[in-house]
Amino acid sequence: MKECIEVDFVACTIHFAIIKTALLLVTVRKELKFEGSLMELSNRELSALIWTAAILVYIFFKDKGDNIAKSFKLLVRAFFSPQIMVVVLCAALWIILCLLGLHYVDIWTTANLKTTILWSFAFAFLTLMDVNRISEDNTYFKKTIRDTVNVTAIITFIAEAYSFPLFAELVLFPFLFCVTAMHVMSGKKKEHASVHSLMSGMLVTVGCAYIGYGIYMAATDFEDFATWSNLCEFFIPIILSLLFLPYLYLISILVSYELIWVSLRFALKDASLRRYAMLQATIRFRFDLEGLRRWKRNVGAYPPESREGILNAISEVKKYQKRERSPSNVSPDAGWCPIAATGFLLSENLKTSDYHRTYDDEWWASSTYLTINEESLFSSNIAYYISGDKQAVKRLKLVLNVNNNEDSEVAEARFHQVCEVLFLSSIGDASSEVLERISHGDDIDTEVHGRRVRLRKEAFVNTSRGGYSRTMTIDYSPDCRAPYE
Repeated sequence: MKECIEVDFVACTIHFAIIKTALLLVTVRKELKFEGSLMELSNRELSALIWTAAILVYIFFKDKGDNIAKSFKLLVRAFFSPQIMVVVLCAALWIILCLLGLHYVDIWTTANLKTTILWSFAFAFLTLMDVNRISEDNTYFKKTIRDTVNVTAIITFIAEAYSFPLFAELVLFPFLFCVTAMHVMSGKKKEHASVHSLMSGMLVTVGCAYIGYGIYMAATDFEDFATWSNLCEFFIPIILSLLFLPYLYLISILVSYELIWVSLRFALKDASLRRYAMLQATIRFRFDLEGLRRWKRNVGAYPPESREGILNAISEVKKYQKRERSPSNVSPDAGWCPIAATGFLLSENLKTSDYHRTYDDEWWASSTYLTINEESLFSSNIAYYISGDKQAVKRLKLVLNVNNNEDSEVAEARFHQVCEVLFLSSIGDASSEVLERISHGDDIDTEVHGRRVRLRKEAFVNTSRGGYSRTMTIDYSPDCRAPYE
């Protein structure tokens, strides 16, 4: 009885909090609505705030041991650390300077304040929190520019320009949350394929409804829609995103140098040699983050013991970067050109890292894992490796990891496709006989146009999901053996 009363009390408290939050937000919306301003919250934004507040209230009420509250305090304390606050405050100053510049040319006004605040949290703040990944991803800025300026931005703006009545938005928010969650979870198992298709259809239907409603309202209310203020509302997030990229680039450089300084403390025990290494790296690489990362990796693998060794490590990276820009020809009898081999599977999203020296003077490069089913928890994947010496690649290796037997059919089809591309790129001919044997799952050890082609299959052990791996290697010569075995 006591438990029932406690549950009812908590439920009533939550309902009361939801009602109070809704009334408060409605009041705030009325207060923020002043002439010439777009600070008014739309019904969609108001609905999101109400449900977010309700979920937070529920979570904290259910937190009997104050574990969530303690974790939240630690998170807040970590956020307000001096290192993070300096970066955030400098970002705020950068944004303010950008807004002053846009205001000077009559693009930004206080009417765009709400859009600016939303952009600051949705783009600027989140990207700053992920700056470590930005400093490691050479394609981040290209992807960001491409994603910022595309047709999707126009469609999203039209869909978000008009919202449904508040009651409809309050119903749609939890509905879409549940449908999205079911869509993700149902994609992890093959037996839930029908549910996954149903959820996909529902998401597409709701998305089309949002877009269709936006287009209809814009068409019927075109005079109010096609205004200078709406045009500014559309372009301001795009302009701010592009203007924020130089700051992100600067921060990524500082983070990269800080990480390198930390790694040098472990690689170089001599403090004077460590300072000399950092000075030379700063002078020689400057804004070349890719070269800097390569140098850090080489120093970690082969720590130099003198200033000459520091300079030699830098020179090695510089020479190979120059070689990448102007690759030399490699005789087919000697293997493959390393620069060409790293891009054999570029069309299949299997671009490798740079070809570099490893232990025992062997050179190699590898790709990241290509996930075959993004929505599966234990998705199968494919990886691509190349190895050889400084002058030429001697071996190409393609590995398929089937981590779940339910994905085996799709994984095998994808592996067969990638194998065909690799044959065409490396040998110049996709042997139909070999490809047929690959599709049948046979083990292979044969010669194709003077290259040794092998394929083997190994079952995984100690796993309830089953699974196996298939490894295909193409050697530059039928007599190729160790050290590339």
